Amino acid sequence: MAAEVLPVSIEDVSAILQIVRQADIDEITEALGVPMEEALLDAITGSLNARKIVVDGDVVAVFGDAVYSILGSIGVPWLISTIHVERHARAFLRVCKPEVQGMLTRHQYLLNYVDARNTAAIRWLKWLGFNFAPAAPYGARRFPFHQFTLNR
Repeated sequence: MAAEVLPVSIEDVSAILQIVRQADIDEITEALGVPMEEALLDAITGSLNARKIVVDGDVVAVFGDAVYSILGSIGVPWLISTIHVERHARAFLRVCKPEVQGMLTRHQYLLNYVDARNTAAIRWLKWLGFNFAPAAPYGARRFPFHQFTLNR
């Protein structure tokens, strides 16, 4: 089945909160110390292009890109996956590279951080072409995170 990339809104948040993947919960609530609901609301409302990836009626991920610096044309890509992402991995992966290319039309440079424990996310980001810095303490709780970047 093909993935659909659809707009996501704050009305979707309560349903998505019930199905967020554990590694994403660990990264956001444990390592960064931010409640998942707050992180999702901030990400959706602060993004230029917040979207959800839906396969067979299942939301597999929500994602978007926020402006870090207009001056430097730096964007912050983000993605929160759900428990459905592995079951629909092929359809999910098919839409990822075009979406990252879309982000690079809005920003010269993409930059964010990923929990060093989130090996599936790191593997996926490398597949997408992102470059990685060595893990270093990051966020309020100082867990090891990798900075990842991609240039247009």
